[in-house]
Amino acid sequence: MQQSNRTTALRITRALPLLALLAVSIGGCSSVYVPSFIKVYQPDIAQGNVLEPEQVAKVQVGMSQSDVNQILGTPALQDIFHRNQRETYVFYDKRGKNKAFQHTLVVLYDADGRVTKIEQQGDPLSQAPAQDFPEALRNKKTDATSSDAPATPRPEPDSITPSPYDLTPPASTGLGGNAPLTP
Repeated sequence: MQQSNRTTALRITRALPLLALLAVSIGGCSSVYVPSFIKVYQPDIAQGNVLEPEQVAKVQVGMSQSDVNQILGTPALQDIFHRNQRETYVFYDKRGKNKAFQHTLVVLYDADGRVTKIEQQGDPLSQAPAQDFPEALRNKKTDATSSDAPATPRPEPDSITPSPYDLTPPASTGLGGNAPLTP
């Protein structure tokens, strides 16, 4: 009986250091420094509505819901329990391994569809990462007469090739013409 207790105690003493080594090596994996060139690629993620401070400043209490949608676009979330009374605009942008930027704008409406309250949560819009939109896609209005680019002349339409948008049938020339065929 003592022999079996001795062998069991011997096995436990042999296994104890191995279990301790295993626990330390598993726990240490998470705190090991890994250089950035070895880490997995993380793509840029942009979701929701791109909100700019100028746009948000235009939204005022008393505006209609269609005016707000004209300025900010279609909301990312609409409250299904309070239809047409709450719209949520979410601006989420995460660039690679950088910290994510998130800003939430909630617009509350009354029964007549007028803005009653505007709530903003999350990171300030002034700290939003720059968006890589071409200048032509931005909401800035430009005067066509003050543009520095020279106006390119439009080519004259080819009189032989009919326009696919022309609703009148082309004048036929040659055989067949407009005259009916006679036997």
